[in-house]
Amino acid sequence: MGVNAAVYEKIIKYVDEHIKDKITLYDLSRLSGYSVRHLYKIFRIYSPVPLMEYIRNKRLYAAASEIYSGRRLYDVALDYGYETPAGFYKAFQGVFGCAPSEYKSNNQNYKIRRNIFMNIEHVKSTAELDELAEFFATIYPKSTFNKKEWLERWSKTSELLLYARDNGKICAATLAGTSDGVSHFSIDEGILEEYWGTGIFEALFIEIEKRAKKLGYTYISVAIADGQEEFYAKLGYTGRMLIQSEKHSIDDLKNFLANLKSKNAELSHDRVHDGHINQIWLNVSIVDKALKKQFEEVLGNCWTQIIVGKNI
Repeated sequence: MGVNAAVYEKIIKYVDEHIKDKITLYDLSRLSGYSVRHLYKIFRIYSPVPLMEYIRNKRLYAAASEIYSGRRLYDVALDYGYETPAGFYKAFQGVFGCAPSEYKSNNQNYKIRRNIFMNIEHVKSTAELDELAEFFATIYPKSTFNKKEWLERWSKTSELLLYARDNGKICAATLAGTSDGVSHFSIDEGILEEYWGTGIFEALFIEIEKRAKKLGYTYISVAIADGQEEFYAKLGYTGRMLIQSEKHSIDDLKNFLANLKSKNAELSHDRVHDGHINQIWLNVSIVDKALKKQFEEVLGNCWTQIIVGKNI
């Protein structure tokens, strides 16, 4: 991992661990060993929002999780450094598009943008599991529902199969996928297009991270689609890019990368998959969308995938 990427991960980890404390630029500068000016430059590479805005948003996402759990709004506001409820409400409105009191109503229902009411649940029956599979078939029509695999997931981590409903229908979901059985698992996720920007996807990720941490997991990864980069960067995820080709050799892929002289990516490792697919893995800034385009359109005959991850 490059120096800038390592500094960025160190900062976001520190922010997560001290989310209720007062965090100053001096603290982060001393932690990283770099000037405040350099830290701002690093965040411009890896995050769609400036450093202090990132910290503020992370506080509000964490506060939203506590509101969801049932804590009093006044207590949550004080815990996250807001001296008055009015200041907390104003900041919350700026991020989620509604007041905290609207965000959560009776029965843990969310009232979020466009007057949408919904609540987060985990799968409690095979009927709900089938319904969730139908939802994912709508989002990803080329995917195949393997009922045995989904039943196995449900039997192991039912509390990590989360979904949100609006007017009786599932509109978004985050599910624990493959796991190493110890500390790391991947997430399968999906949201109907009309629910982007409502805040419910953020709420689902807040909830699954909180539950996973309680179960002893320390790392989450997600394979993301084009257009999702800024969403995950705002939540503190960092990325790797998988580049694959059956035509180009590993040396071809490496040489193309070297000629690009990208400051936002560095080679992590390489391998030959399944005997014929040449792969290189890069540590990357997930908000640098130009790199994917260079490999897919300029070099050609290869395909890419961004995998993001986060320590929790």
